[in-house]
Amino acid sequence: MKALILLAGLLFMGHGHCESVPIEKLIGTWGSSDDGGKTFWGFDQYFANGTIKSWGTLPESDKSFRVEAQYRIKVKFGTFACLTVTQSQPYMEFVGESWCDEILEVTDSIFKYRTDDGVITTLYRQVQ
Repeated sequence: MKALILLAGLLFMGHGHCESVPIEKLIGTWGSSDDGGKTFWGFDQYFANGTIKSWGTLPESDKSFRVEAQYRIKVKFGTFACLTVTQSQPYMEFVGESWCDEILEVTDSIFKYRTDDGVITTLYRQVQ
């Protein structure tokens, strides 16, 4: 499910550098890609009100998904994006799930984070 949202996975710069990155950098739509941003299989849209909407088609199964969650930024020994799933289709069993991912970098074009199992993911900003 983490791959669906992180959405995301996932929200700012870790290792003590996040304080200088405004939350506005996160707001917008980010694309999940397996080929460096050439094609996209999922999207995460972050809103200033602390919500996120994610949608797409899982590459390993060709099944589509739609997820809504609430997020918050937590700064303690790094900077983390913490999410709680509020709606999920068709995978309803994920509603209520929560986790935090460490934010490594957010720029005008990329959003990079690390999951709790060490996987680093890069999302690509979508121009609207």
